[in-house]
Amino acid sequence: MISRRPRTALAAALVAVTLAGCGVRLETPPPEVPVADAAETARQEAALAAAELAVLAAAAATTAQDPAVAAALTAVATASGEHDAALGGVWEPWPGAGPDATEPPGPSPTVAETAPAATPEDVLGDLTVAADSAQAGALAQTGELGELLASVAISRTYLAADLAAALGTEVTTLPAAPLPVPEPGTLAPDTSRTLDAARYALVVAAARSTGAERGAAADRADHLAAVAGAVAPEDDRREAAYDLTGVDAEDPAALAAAAELDVVRVYVMLLASAQEGRAELLAAAVDAAGEARSWGAALPALPGLS
Repeated sequence: MISRRPRTALAAALVAVTLAGCGVRLETPPPEVPVADAAETARQEAALAAAELAVLAAAAATTAQDPAVAAALTAVATASGEHDAALGGVWEPWPGAGPDATEPPGPSPTVAETAPAATPEDVLGDLTVAADSAQAGALAQTGELGELLASVAISRTYLAADLAAALGTEVTTLPAAPLPVPEPGTLAPDTSRTLDAARYALVVAAARSTGAERGAAADRADHLAAVAGAVAPEDDRREAAYDLTGVDAEDPAALAAAAELDVVRVYVMLLASAQEGRAELLAAAVDAAGEARSWGAALPALPGLS
């Protein structure tokens, strides 16, 4: 016969197994709701701004009387939608979020359904504020998020410039300036080579241009030559000439624009890991994007990343 004590112990063990199988945990404190860190806060803020801008700009575009204003607003809406997607979308809590959750997360209509009507001027104001916010996030965050926020900041500042121009007004854009020449031997070999390839393309563009365009391309090539030359002599991988396949080398404007977009890509990439001179790198990326536009390039929604 089985004694009373073992039988009681066996029953208790079976109860414990049954409860565990049902997902019940005895004397287990409720899990803590996670708190967003600085990186997630920056990402969430940028995504929320993008989602709001996409909605407001699209709505304002439908009522704009001036075709140029409508086109600029549509560009803001389209790019902002791409920014939102690249940033991972807006996280919003669901009913009973945390240990008391009663429903799984799902699409939230908050941004679209609660957004107030906005004028083109309202969109412009929000856009400039969002550009400043993305700039601050880019300077504070490293890695892929820093790259992405830098790209979003560049996009927003030029979207704002275009919308302001369509409205016949002016707007303050992000700082833009050529990159100060680095100290000798401090530039990575691959970075030096990429910038030198852009320099070569601009030299070719200058040779095939005339007047002010020729001078602008030549001056820019000289600056990039100085920056690319900051590589250590033993690591120098620069070449006398580079393959221009994939670019219309017979069109100096297209050649120069493509070279400047490559420069944007380099500076945005460097921002991801740079510990010093971050503001200068971002300003240089903004400057290169402006140079690309001056040659007729249409900036992608994520300049430097696409």
